[in-house]
Amino acid sequence: MNWALFAVSIAGVMTAIWILVLVKSRRSLMSIYVSFAFLLLAGMNSAAPIRGYVDPNYVGYGFGLLHATKGLSVTLMAGGVFLISAVSAFFAARNRRGPGMWIVAVACSAFAVIQGWPWLQGVFHDPAGNAIQFGEYLTIPGLAASALLGALLVVPFVLGAPWAARRAIARER
Repeated sequence: MNWALFAVSIAGVMTAIWILVLVKSRRSLMSIYVSFAFLLLAGMNSAAPIRGYVDPNYVGYGFGLLHATKGLSVTLMAGGVFLISAVSAFFAARNRRGPGMWIVAVACSAFAVIQGWPWLQGVFHDPAGNAIQFGEYLTIPGLAASALLGALLVVPFVLGAPWAARRAIARER
């Protein structure tokens, strides 16, 4: 099976739904930025849960501080990241005040640490050493990976945690 095509298909469906949610919501620049980061993260993790379970040759899973070997541990870890990211993407895109935004705030905080700490260490020690790897199909190396990881998978979560917490605390109008 072509797992890259599978992931792109899932990401395409999710993106179409995300756009519909954005069009119908009172969006802000922050809601778009944070929800897009979660959408991107969900898309990147859409194939790993299934592939980790059915493909005995799958090398394992790594996302920041999260690592799993072959099999069920990949399915559980990558599946958890996928589900949390997908739910948070749509809650953030809706941009509604109230307790639902606590999910976004907690997820932002967790991903800021899970992805942010290794990214920060890489930037300080060897910025050209970071890499984004999409299975065996594509690797984005070096400074480009550092910049993309920061802009798309660290900064939105660092900024999103207090934004979502404020939205969670605020009363509905």
